[in-house]
Amino acid sequence: MVFSGNSRGDGSVMRQESDSLGVVDIPGDMLYGSNTARALKNFPIADRVLGAETQLVRALAEIKKSCALANLSLGVLDDNRAAALLSACDDMIAGKLNSHFVVPLLEGSGGTSTNMNVNEVLANASLLKLGQQPGQYQMVHPNDHVNCGQSTNDVIPSAMKLAAYRLTDAVVASLQSVSKSLQGKAAEFSAVYRLGRTCLQDGQPMTLGQAFEGYAAVIRRAAERTRVQQQRLLTIPLGGTAIGTGLGASPGFRERLFEQMPEVTGLAVQPSANRFDGMQNLDEFQRLSAELETATAAMAKIAKDFILLSSGPAGGLAEISLPAVQAGSSIMPGKVNPVIPMSVVQLAQIVHGNHACIAMVCQDGMLEINHYEHALGSRLFDSLHRIEEIAGTFGPLCIDGIEANVERSMENLQSSFALATTLVPKLGYAAVSKLVKESIQTRRAFLDLAREHGLIDADEIIELIESVVRVD
Repeated sequence: MVFSGNSRGDGSVMRQESDSLGVVDIPGDMLYGSNTARALKNFPIADRVLGAETQLVRALAEIKKSCALANLSLGVLDDNRAAALLSACDDMIAGKLNSHFVVPLLEGSGGTSTNMNVNEVLANASLLKLGQQPGQYQMVHPNDHVNCGQSTNDVIPSAMKLAAYRLTDAVVASLQSVSKSLQGKAAEFSAVYRLGRTCLQDGQPMTLGQAFEGYAAVIRRAAERTRVQQQRLLTIPLGGTAIGTGLGASPGFRERLFEQMPEVTGLAVQPSANRFDGMQNLDEFQRLSAELETATAAMAKIAKDFILLSSGPAGGLAEISLPAVQAGSSIMPGKVNPVIPMSVVQLAQIVHGNHACIAMVCQDGMLEINHYEHALGSRLFDSLHRIEEIAGTFGPLCIDGIEANVERSMENLQSSFALATTLVPKLGYAAVSKLVKESIQTRRAFLDLAREHGLIDADEIIELIESVVRVD
């Protein structure tokens, strides 16, 4: 790039752009323009910037490329402009321009700053390919050429849908991996007898494997439901321009656009069945977020069970042992905390908060559009990234290394009243009630008393447990 303009005094070269609000200084090595520069001053937000959200950048580039191809086919763009713009779009898709996308995701302009950041970078990248300097927009203009047939109002929600769609792939894969790990442990622990508990009180006999079967099933279902909702993100409002009427696009633009989109994206993208619905409402994002909240809540329930079942190791339940992945205390020697399950619970808390924000955004849209969509995008992308990261550690760093404490589990089972009900047919209700009362008064195990009174022997106890936990 050839730099132009005046030195800022710190060794860097500045260039200037003029818009309807006046003259703006822009770093000479950056491809954005005046709209972006103003956004950086207006929204000095310490949040992820557009360039860091690579799937959103890719989706925006694919949209701009599809629009350019549609305009080229309609004769709205000439061959030279289109060739430069399409090449710039390909660079953007490849991630070569990410450093120039500097607007924070939480910008407050309803998406205009983000869209213009993209338009300006693509215009200036195109100008360089044509031998022109950035800011000389006669050949390729951010609005007249890059944004032709589009508005922020249809581009941004469409790009967010495509980005969320792709990010959901990794989330579903991570959930499936968690379910697979849980199912593997269900098989491994199929003959480990334990005390089932309700309301944290002694319940009935079961196997540890049966508990893990339930864990695996709910995560598998969460992955399936998330996948179903993911598919609904492929219906996008692109072509509706500002409010759904399509005003500002050339005749035939929408049809040509959706001929290009599947080829450019590799996805089965479809236009919104009702343009005005597509522009006004963000409910498909809210539904995806709800599935993510449900999935992380299910993982958190499992994680909290692991924390309880591994408590101790001397003063708690200690029916399972979790892998020791790091020291648990800076002052208590030898202490190891359940840090991976704790991080899973924390994940659910974060996703729940994100979902609350997303629900508020969806209800706060006004009239023809929802101009708070960037808050939604920021929170939804955060949930998607966090779930992929944390769920990705839950299996290999925790579930896969869980060990069953067979003796402790059997001890807790036999020390409880869990088998009292099953002995009624053999001993009678009155005799069993008397044993339970004696066990409470003497603080001795129920089955120990039954053996002492000659009412049952050790082999019968095992046979009884096996018969009770058997599921047809």
